Amino acid sequence: MTSKSSSDNSEALTLAAESFASGASKAVSWIGTQTASAVNISMSPRSSSSRVARETVAFVAAASLATGAALTYAMLNYEKWLSNKTGKYSIPADIAASPFHEHVRLAIKLALKAGENMRTYCDEKGTFAEHSHDLNVTFKGRPEDFCTKIDVENEHLLMEGIREVFPTHKIIGEEMRGTGGIPPLTKYPTWILDPIDGTINFASGLPMCCVSIGFCLDRKPLMGVVYAPMTDELYIGVVGYGAFRNAVKIMPTKKDTPLREAVVCFEFGYVRGRKEVSTMIGIVEKIMIHGCRTSRQIGSGVLDLCYVATGRLDVVYAGVAGDGWKPWDLCAGYVIASEAGCVMESFQQKDSSEFDLYSQNHICATNKGLLEDIRTFVKEEWHELEEEASAS
Repeated sequence: MTSKSSSDNSEALTLAAESFASGASKAVSWIGTQTASAVNISMSPRSSSSRVARETVAFVAAASLATGAALTYAMLNYEKWLSNKTGKYSIPADIAASPFHEHVRLAIKLALKAGENMRTYCDEKGTFAEHSHDLNVTFKGRPEDFCTKIDVENEHLLMEGIREVFPTHKIIGEEMRGTGGIPPLTKYPTWILDPIDGTINFASGLPMCCVSIGFCLDRKPLMGVVYAPMTDELYIGVVGYGAFRNAVKIMPTKKDTPLREAVVCFEFGYVRGRKEVSTMIGIVEKIMIHGCRTSRQIGSGVLDLCYVATGRLDVVYAGVAGDGWKPWDLCAGYVIASEAGCVMESFQQKDSSEFDLYSQNHICATNKGLLEDIRTFVKEEWHELEEEASAS
C-alpha cells in the first residue's frame, strides 16, 4: 500500500502491538522477579522449610512460564485482530492510484464516523438502554417516510467534513432537501449523500442500514463509498479502478445465473395505493410462477446494490409503481455494482447508454439476461394494466 491511509493504519498497528508487547514484557519480568525472590528465600538459612521453599519456587516458575506463553499468544492474536480491523478500512492500491484517492480517503473517514453514530442505538435496541435514546423522528408527509435526528446529525457531519476539504464542491443530501425538489447534476464536482440509507431498518434496530457517499463530475458518478456499521463492511468503488469490500477486490460471480436459480430482490418503497400495490404484487407473482430460487426485500437500496455486486443477490429492481429511488439511493451503489461487472438500466432504457441517476425505476443484475427477464415481467404487468384500463 502506498497511500497515506495505509501508512496510518500500519503505524497504528505498530504502536498498538508495541504497547501490548511492552505490557506483556513487564508482566513476565515481574513474575521473573518474584521467582528470583522465591529462590533467594529458599537459599536463606532462615528458611524454616526447604520443601515448602522448593515448592514455592516450582510454583512461581511454572506460573511465570504459563503466563509468559499466554501473554505471547494473546499478543500475537491481538496483532492479527488489529491488523484485520484496520486493514479493512485501508485504501486498496488500485484505488490509491486513481485520481480520486483523496476523495475516497475523506469519504472513508466520514463514513466510519457516521457509522459509529448509528452503532450505539442499534446495539442497544431491545434493551433498557434503548429508552435513553431519543431519535426525534420527523415525518416527511407520511408515516412510512421519516428521518431521525441521527440522519440529520450524520448529514451535517458529512457536509461539514466535505466543505472543510473541498469548499467549492456542490453537495446533494437527502435530508437537506426536505420534501422539496432534487437539485439537478451539473458539470461541477458534486457529492451525493445518504446519511442513513435504510432509515426504517435503523430505527427498528435491523442491521441492514448504511452510510452512502457518492461523487460525480460532469454529471457522471465516478466514486462511491458505503459503510454498513452493523456488519462492519466497507465498500469502495472508483470508475475504472475496481470495486472492493473491506479492501478485498470484488470479482464478478455467477455471471450466467438464470432466473430460476436467482435470488431476486425487490423494494416496494412507500406506495400504499391499491393500484400501485396490485402492480408490485402482480410482478412478484409472475416471477414466482416462472420460478426463482427465492425472493428478498432488504430495505436498503444502497445495500441491495452492494449485495448484487458481491453476488449475495442476483438481481434487484424497484420503482415499478411510481415510487422509485432517488440519486442518493443509487449513486455510490451504482459505481460499486458497475465496477463489479453488474449491469444496471431503467425499465424504459432502449440501449446500453449510461444509467441515469434520476431515473424513476431501475434493474441491477449480475448479468444482462437476468436483467432482461425481469424487464419482460414488469412490462407484461404494465401492458395488462393498460388493457384493463382501456376496457373499463
